[in-house]
Amino acid sequence: MKMVSIKEFRDHATQHLKTSEPIIIMRGSSPAGVFLPWDESMVPTEIVKKAIYENLSRELQKQMERAHVSEQEVLADFEAYRKNCD
Repeated sequence: MKMVSIKEFRDHATQHLKTSEPIIIMRGSSPAGVFLPWDESMVPTEIVKKAIYENLSRELQKQMERAHVSEQEVLADFEAYRKNCD
């Protein structure tokens, strides 16, 4: 397993993305992330869809909390928008 700085990963992303070796991306002396290359055939589509859904849902929830907006308010806003589009 290779360890690189954020700058190194960013500056040489093309080469790193072509490798088959996992990479730990470091921010100073702490890990900031991990790059795990894989062949698409190794990961079932449903797992990828679930991971994307969970990450997007978590980020949306954080943004709604920061804006002090409830799910009901978002749904009401969508409904009002739909009525205005008709």
